[in-house]
This record gives sequence, structure tokens and C-alpha cells, in this order.
Amino acid sequence: MASYYEHYDIKNELIKRSDNQEKIIDVARNDSDWHVRLFAVAYIEDEEVLKDILVNDSIQFVSIKAMEQISDIDFLVDTCLNNPFSHIRLATLNRIIVESLLSESDLADLLNHVALNDPNDFIVKIALENTDSYDPETIMLIAKSMRDEEIRKIAVSKITDGKILSDFALNDSSVFIRRESILNPNLCDFEVLGEVIKNDDDEFNRYWACEKIDDKDYLIKLIFNKSFYHRLDDLSLNPNLNCPEYFKSIFENSDDEYQRIVCANIISDKLFLNNIVLNESSDKIRLEAIKNRSFSSQGILNDLIFTEDNQDILFHAISKIKDEDVLVKYIKANLNDNDATLYAILNIKDAELLKELSKHQNPKIRLHAVTSLSNNFKGEHDSFLRDIALFDENSEVCLEAARAITDSYVLADVADKSSNRDVRIVALNGIPASKLLDNFLFVRRPIIESLDDTKFRMTLRYLALDEKDDDIRRLAISKLNDKKILDQIISLNNDDSQIAQKRLNTLFEDIKRIENELPLKNLISSEDSDVSYIAQKTLDDLINSQKHIDEINGISDIDELKRIINEDFNYYVRCEAEGKLENILFNIRLDEIGNEDNQDKLKNILNDESFPLELRYEAFLKITDEKFKEDYYAENGRLFQIFLQ
Repeated sequence: MASYYEHYDIKNELIKRSDNQEKIIDVARNDSDWHVRLFAVAYIEDEEVLKDILVNDSIQFVSIKAMEQISDIDFLVDTCLNNPFSHIRLATLNRIIVESLLSESDLADLLNHVALNDPNDFIVKIALENTDSYDPETIMLIAKSMRDEEIRKIAVSKITDGKILSDFALNDSSVFIRRESILNPNLCDFEVLGEVIKNDDDEFNRYWACEKIDDKDYLIKLIFNKSFYHRLDDLSLNPNLNCPEYFKSIFENSDDEYQRIVCANIISDKLFLNNIVLNESSDKIRLEAIKNRSFSSQGILNDLIFTEDNQDILFHAISKIKDEDVLVKYIKANLNDNDATLYAILNIKDAELLKELSKHQNPKIRLHAVTSLSNNFKGEHDSFLRDIALFDENSEVCLEAARAITDSYVLADVADKSSNRDVRIVALNGIPASKLLDNFLFVRRPIIESLDDTKFRMTLRYLALDEKDDDIRRLAISKLNDKKILDQIISLNNDDSQIAQKRLNTLFEDIKRIENELPLKNLISSEDSDVSYIAQKTLDDLINSQKHIDEINGISDIDELKRIINEDFNYYVRCEAEGKLENILFNIRLDEIGNEDNQDKLKNILNDESFPLELRYEAFLKITDEKFKEDYYAENGRLFQIFLQ
């Protein structure tokens, strides 16, 4: 029996050799195989027929092939504007653009109309990207009203009116639209850029605005304006302000304190900054020098923190110290709740000191110590944090300790014993329900369960059944892994039942997702018949799926692979079949014609855009007609650049 591909080749060969347009048209309109219709369309001479096929064929490739042979530009424009299928509108638009089928002005009108009216965002984007002759009002409307931010960005990039760009740069709610406006070369108003630097909350927008101001005098005017004090760091990045001698001169000779503050912020000479920190009488100026990114003298900082009285200077000095031993020494010498000490506590990793500080009488110190334990020792001190969560007098400290605990057993204990409702909720929320299946009832047999396992389950059961607080009780239900208790709650037929049913479904879904035979076999031995049944079914499916996947490697029948793809219930089996089929379809044409006796067919493949590019390239390599190859490559070689790199 002839294969599908042999029938396909025979039909195509008949179409190619036929002079009977009526028969070709009949095949193009009515053949059940769209591949054959696609081939036939290429041989139709009547444009009215092609138009009819474009409009009525259900397969996009056939419609597009018909469109590619139509020369009626008015029809093509109408198709581009009004065809209900986006892929046909897009293909038509691309053809009009690539083949320059319209005059420059007519193309601009078409692209403006498409950009403003097409419902498909990608088509709108293509239209915008391919025109520089646009109606300003259209671009303005798109920039303001489109939902797709990428399209709005393209539109904004094409605006030439500086006032309109200024409005976008200063007022648009999107950080990226503001940025596109700032980057647009037509926005060059220094006053507007200055407002961006002063008010925009995005550091990149401020950076690009600073970059665009290339007037040194204007920049100096900005940095010495007190309303720009909070933006000195941004302004100082502009290379036009890289004039250290100028700022040193002002610092040394000016009587204006603010001017000297600005200079201390901008000067990058480390020795000069060291001198300011050590010898300047104004605390404001010394603070600015310490904050300066170029100041980094650890020796000066280590000495300064033990003698400095100004709290702002002290805080910023602490924030720059790298030696943890110095921070520990400072904390022990200044055990209070000032910002510098609290910051230092957050930046040490001395577990014993942090535990000691967690018991300090000052709640702020305890809070910061617990936070530091949580940040630096995740999961290592849960038992210690449990006692803090249960017994600390300050609710914020209790909550922070509960949030820091990672052990489910400890969290359940806190949820059971705490007298603070918020702490109990935090503890229950911290129990990861997704891990219950791995850790407890269904995997381990009761005979080998640890005391902690049993206590954990008993605690959750108690909270799920007897807790008076609705929120806490339902949270406990959502963490349960005990099917009998869940069934008991479901039978109550109340609001709790819905939570229990949802959790029960999750438990079973967890079983169905297991892809390892060992835990499934453990679950099969469960005393619960539902659990055992689902585990057995999951294991059977797993074994059968793997068997089917292995079998697919030996299948070469295309129809059988298609049947598996359409009918098999298992996603992985279908994927394996799809991959196998794709591999066969990719190679089958070359396997049949990849020899010197089939040169005409190789040339047909090379010229047929419906075949994958990789396949066409392989056909090109197997053609022996060097003159043909040379002519083809001269005209179409760009197609194969990706393979030649």
C-alpha cells in the first residue's frame, strides 16, 4: 500500500504537470488535505479565485499562499485592514512593507490606520516599527491610550514635539514611558530634565536625565540649589562635574556652608575627604564627607565611632565599617537603642551575643537581635526562638521570632501554646503544607513514627477540631494531613467542611504527582483504603507511562504516533510521541529523495517555503548542479546564514 507521502507526491506531481486550470482550482478549493490545497494554490492563475481562497479557506497557510500571489493592491490593502484573521492581516502587511507595494505616502497612511485601529497588539507594533512618516495626532493617541506598554514606548520614541514629551516625562504613571520620553533625543529642555532629576522616584530615569544635561554651568547651578540636595548623588555621576580642583577651591574659599556641603559630597579625593572628616568643625559638612562614596578609611571610622557624639555621623560611620569585631566592641560599649547600635546589631553574626541581646530588657534591642538571628542563622536556633515567641513580653518581638522559625514541629507548638492570636496565626501560616506528605502520615508507618511526628499531628488535630477561634481553626485544617480527621470535618457540612475538602483534594493531588516508586509503595501499604487506592493507581500509571515511553522509541508508523498523540491520557507519553513524530517528519523527505537520482525533488524542496528551513538547507547541500546552487545562493543565501556561522 502506498504511504501518505507517496500519495502526496503523486498529487503534487499531477498538479505541477497539469494545464487544466479548472482541475487545479477544484483541488485548491476542495481537496481534504490542506497540504495538497497549498501546493495547488501556487499554480492558480485567476486572481479572483485566489481572492476567494484567501477569504474562505480554513487553513491559514493556504490563505496566506493565495495572498502572496495576488497583485490587486486595493484588495491587499482591504485584506490588511479588514480580514477577520490576525495572521492573514499580519502576513499581508508584511508583504506590502517588504515588497514596497505602496508609495511612501500611501504606506504611511496605511500604517497609521493599522496602528490606530488594528485590535492585535503585535500588528500594531509592526506598523509602528515600520514607519517614520506618521501622523503626530495618531502617535500621540497611541502613546496615551494603548494598554500594551511596549507599543506605547514605540509611539513615544517617535514623538518629536518637546512639549508633549515633557508631559510624558513628568506626568506619566509608567516608569518606562517616562524613561522613553527622557531618552527621546527631542526632549532637550534642561528645565524639564531638572524636574525629572528632582522629582522622579526611579533612579534610572534620574540617571538618564542627568546624562542628557551636557552644560557644566547649568549642572553647577542645579547642585548648588538647595532644593536638589536630595539628588546630589545622582548629579555627581555626570562626567561634566568631574572638575575636582574647581570644587576644592570653592570648599576652601567659600563662606557659604551649603556650597561647602555640596563640595564635600562631590569631591572624590580620598585624602581631601579624610582631612574634612578629621578636622572640619561643621558636623553637617563632616557628615557629607562620610556619606561620600569615595570616603572609605576604615582606620578613621574605627576610631571615630568611639568618640563621636553626633548621631547622624555615628550612624553613617557604623554603616561603612567592615570589621565585625569592631561592631561587636561598639555594641558592648554602647548597649542602648540608638540607631547606630541597632544597625550594628543587624550586621553582626555572633550567635551567642545575639542570643544574649534577645533577652535584653530593651524591646528594640531584643527585636533587632531576633531579626539578626533570623537573617543570619535561618533554621539553626528554632528552639531558642520558640521560647521568645511564646514568652517575650513584647508582641513585636514574639511575632518576629515566630516568623523566623522554620521547623514545622516548633511552629505547631507555638500555634498551640501562644496566648497571642497574631503569633498563633503567623506560626500556622509558617507550616509548609506542601511538605506534610513527605514528612508524616502517608510515608512513615505509625510503628516507626517519632515522638515529634505524633505530637505534631495531635496538635494539628486538636486545633482543627477544638479551637474556638475560626481563623486559627481553619488554618489548622488547611495544614492537616490526616484523612480520617478531614473526613470527619467534611461530614459536618459547614464552612469548615469546604476547607477540609480542599485540603483533602490537595493531599490526593500530592500523591498523584509523585514520580518515585518507593514512596508510592509505602503509601500503598497505608491502612486508609482511599490513600492506598490512589497510590496504587498512580504507581500503575507511572509504570505504564514509562513502558509506553520506552515503546515509542521503537514505533516508526506515523499513523500510530498520531493516534497516541490524540488519544493517550498521559501528558509525558503524548510529548514523547510528538517528539518522535516530529523527528520522523523532519527526516523522511530526505530519506526518500536524498540521493542523486532525485535532483528535481531536491530543488522543489529547496524552493518550497512550507518545508522547514533546516530541511531546505539539507536539500541544498545534496544538489549536484553547481550552477543552480551558485545562482540560488546569490539570491537566497541569506536564508542559510544561521547554518553557515
